[in-house]
Amino acid sequence: MPENGQVEPIPPVKDLASSEPSVRRACLKTIISHLTERAASSPLTSTQCLQLWRGLYVALYMHDSKNALSVQQLAAELAATVKLMAAKDEEATSSGEDDENSNGNSKSNSNNSPSWLDTWATAFWETICREWTTIDQWRMNKVLMLVRFFLRETFNVCFTAIANDTDSTNSKDLVLRQKQILETWPLSPRERKVPDGLRLHVLDVWVDELLGQLDVVRQSGTVDDDDNAVAASLQQVAQDFMTPVETISRQALSKGVKMRAKDAIQLFQEKTSS
Repeated sequence: MPENGQVEPIPPVKDLASSEPSVRRACLKTIISHLTERAASSPLTSTQCLQLWRGLYVALYMHDSKNALSVQQLAAELAATVKLMAAKDEEATSSGEDDENSNGNSKSNSNNSPSWLDTWATAFWETICREWTTIDQWRMNKVLMLVRFFLRETFNVCFTAIANDTDSTNSKDLVLRQKQILETWPLSPRERKVPDGLRLHVLDVWVDELLGQLDVVRQSGTVDDDDNAVAASLQQVAQDFMTPVETISRQALSKGVKMRAKDAIQLFQEKTSS
């Protein structure tokens, strides 16, 4: 545990670039263990998240592309960090509320801490945007898979939060912040740092992943079939996540991106009206 005012360090990431698969796996295991065991009151900084995602991206880049199942497992493991970060935020919030109660409702410093998930997600999209032009044709499918899985986990975390506590300000804020990150990065209409290729891929998978995770949460047992309020809230979240798509369909600089966004809107309407 770092002393007051000091940032807790992260494990070295250089071994994620090793040519030896066993060395990369060992390094990845160390990093995941560190993230799991790190105190919720010691969130990662933006710089640390960027360092980690750079290393994790390289690990995926170096992974044997011929082993499709292994690539899928690695991409899923990296994307699963979304749930880990969301759990850290929930733990930090709970700890802050406990501190407030024990201190006679005085304001807790925990509530002022940066969001684990927000910082992590922003660093992910920034990393993908930065590396996009360097991805060759043999490795592009791996990155596309990671993007899809990351988006899937993001939607799942948001729907799950709403299903568990529909009226919670925290769950609503979570959805709002994640939507804002997606609007700022992969579905930003005019941000030059975001490649159109990434925009097109995200739009291609957006509706399938959004409605897919809506169904997953509905069928998870968390939602009572007779609870119309929760069902309506989940549907509203799905509708809210279409707002960035609607915006980019009007404001994108690329005609191709506009058309792809309109296709996504039409697909969403068809699937939700049936």
